[in-house]
Amino acid sequence: MGFRGAWNKRNRLIEDLDTFLKLYKKAQKAYKKVRKVEFSNNDELIENAKKRYQEIWDEFRAFVNKKAWVDPKLWATIRKMNQTGDRKVVKTYSRDSQVISDFVNHTIAVHNGKTFVPIYITPEMVGHKLGEFAPTRTFRSHPEKSAKVVKKK
Repeated sequence: MGFRGAWNKRNRLIEDLDTFLKLYKKAQKAYKKVRKVEFSNNDELIENAKKRYQEIWDEFRAFVNKKAWVDPKLWATIRKMNQTGDRKVVKTYSRDSQVISDFVNHTIAVHNGKTFVPIYITPEMVGHKLGEFAPTRTFRSHPEKSAKVVKKK
C-alpha cells in the first residue's frame, strides 16, 4: 500500500497544486498511521486506519488520474524558481514525471541510473516523460565482422 504516482491517460495539467499537495500529505499521514497501528493487537483500530487510508487514497487517485503526473517536490521547486526568476539546475530521480509548460526554459538533471543527465526543456517536450530524454543505456557501435568469423552453410 505504498505511495505511488498515478499514470495519466488524458495528459491534462494539474492546475491546483495546493489541493494536490494537501491530498498528497494527507495520504502520507494516513499511511503512516496505518503502519503505526499495525503493531497493536486491536483489530478494530487496524481496520479503521486502513479504511480511512483507503478513502483518502481513493480521493487522491481520483484527483490525480485526471491530471498529468508530476513529482510534487519537483513541481514546487520549479514553481518557486519561476516566481523568483532563478535558473538553477534541478536534480530529480523522477523519470515518470511529465513535462509541463511550467518547466519550459529550465534545466532539469534526470537520473539515468548512474549519473544525472542535464536536460534543457523546450516547448516541444511538453507532454512527454522526463525519462524519455535521459537514456539508461549507452549505445556503442555494432561490432565489425572480423576475418575469424566464417559463415557455415
